[in-house]
Amino acid sequence: MHALIAIDSFKNSITSIQANQLVAKRFEAHGLATTQVAIADGGEGTVAAWLANHAGGQSITAQTIDLAQQPLEATYGYFAAEKLAVIEVAAASGIQFVTEELTPLATNTYGTGLLIKDAIKHGARKIILGLGGSGTVDGGAGILRALGYRFLDADGNELAMIGADLGKVATIDMQQVLPQLADVTFISAADVTNPLTGTNGAARIFGPQKGLPAAQIDAHDAALAHYMTIASGQVSAHAGDGAAGGIGFALRYFLHAQVQSGFQLLADVSQLKAKVAQADLVISGEGQVDDQSFMGKVPIQLSQMAQAADKPCYLLVGRQKGTNATFAEQGVTAVLPIVDQVMTLDQAMAQGPANLERMADRLARIISRTAR
Repeated sequence: MHALIAIDSFKNSITSIQANQLVAKRFEAHGLATTQVAIADGGEGTVAAWLANHAGGQSITAQTIDLAQQPLEATYGYFAAEKLAVIEVAAASGIQFVTEELTPLATNTYGTGLLIKDAIKHGARKIILGLGGSGTVDGGAGILRALGYRFLDADGNELAMIGADLGKVATIDMQQVLPQLADVTFISAADVTNPLTGTNGAARIFGPQKGLPAAQIDAHDAALAHYMTIASGQVSAHAGDGAAGGIGFALRYFLHAQVQSGFQLLADVSQLKAKVAQADLVISGEGQVDDQSFMGKVPIQLSQMAQAADKPCYLLVGRQKGTNATFAEQGVTAVLPIVDQVMTLDQAMAQGPANLERMADRLARIISRTAR
């Protein structure tokens, strides 16, 4: 019996690589063969997954800033032979930096823009930007500002382009844009298809989880629409523009990025489809599965791949929202929450590795007896 293990990260608790290793350890203890694939959807763990699955890369540490504009060292992956950089928005502009004071109204993605500049300085001519795990809803304006775009209000004053500035933009000055951008190909690695504005837009769907006050959601959606109109002349509903609080729009419109599935990019480089076909069963999971999982999250894309290959697929998760029947329709054999006793969220995150290993042991025992 051979299990393919490709688990997404449990945010701020277990990385994809750690999760895979913990589960593989218990499966192999019960005589089950395993293959591990580090996986991500463009969010936390994307760089590590690329470095694990694609030869010739190195981890580059660069100076940047976090959401509070404080100095920060962040890493990205660089593949010199291909002049390829892989950068996570989460590294400098991630939701882990959000506090009660640092809501999307007060933050931007400038730190991510500094990482892009550093990658270009190192020689990158192709940049894959993983859009998951962001803590901002600035329409990507902070990134653009770091690359030389200047956003001016009606009086000609330059704006910092925190979220609260989106509705103040009157003109965009491009005279100081980094000239090397003309030679760089950008790829937006995202697995959400939301537009920038509207009912399914960045403010309404992703704003609340990043701390955007409920009373400000409508106003922020209108500010994003204003910003989009100033930039492009209209409000449009391009799929993926709302990814990472609107970074998808900035990359598509200003940097002419190609939009590709973060999961599919990693699936291709790791030959995941072939490995699913060769396995007897598939193990995936992440911190929480819910309605947003059906918008392209890793575990569901993997369960759909397993379903197409007629292989059972088990999801090991921190928390499940939604019915078993709904997940079964997407190829999930069973969703198995790893928390097996009453505990707080902080306790669950601290004990995540132990909880995951314990559930993996239970599942491995069942599978190994069935396989006899």
